[in-house]
Amino acid sequence: MTIQDFLKKKQEKLAEKTKSKKKDFRAKCEEILEQIKSYNEEKHSELLNTFKVRYDKVNIQKKKILGFYGQLVNELKSLREQAGESILTTPVVKKAKSTIKDVKKQKASLEKKVDKVVKSTKRKVTEAVKKVEKAVEDVADKEKTAKKKVTKKATAAKKKVAKKATVAKKKVAKKATVAKKKVAKKATVAKKKVAKKATVAKKKVTKKTSKK
Repeated sequence: MTIQDFLKKKQEKLAEKTKSKKKDFRAKCEEILEQIKSYNEEKHSELLNTFKVRYDKVNIQKKKILGFYGQLVNELKSLREQAGESILTTPVVKKAKSTIKDVKKQKASLEKKVDKVVKSTKRKVTEAVKKVEKAVEDVADKEKTAKKKVTKKATAAKKKVAKKATVAKKKVAKKATVAKKKVAKKATVAKKKVAKKATVAKKKVTKKTSKK
């Protein structure tokens, strides 16, 4: 590649790059114009006409397009500041304010309802807890009463058993005494019989001895 071809190619690349930058700024100008339209359509039409007549060209100088771009930026800034002063009176903002107000009312109403439900629920829970506590107390009382009855019955049964045991013991002792007396009486009678027989036998033996 010769030096002339190299320089030519470099100039073409530079021209293409410059052309691309110009296109970028033209696109940026169009974007700013669209934003201006949302604030002031009349001003947008005026600036758009100026852009198309003077600056929307392929061979426009970068310096000129930059100057117009700066003008558009300042114009948009000015319109935004003006809109900031009157924006609160626009129908959209009024509607937004009304919506916010309604939302606040709904929120307050909802909070009251929630508070009411919470109080009602709390009251119901308290009542339920009291009922449970009362039921527990009733069960405890019934348990105490049942325990007293069982203790009373057990004591009475114990007394009856003790009484029966005492009566049975007395009967056994009485029977034992009677039986002992009968045995003693029989033993005495038997002893007397044995003694009588022994006396008779002794007399017989003595009599026989005397005769000898």
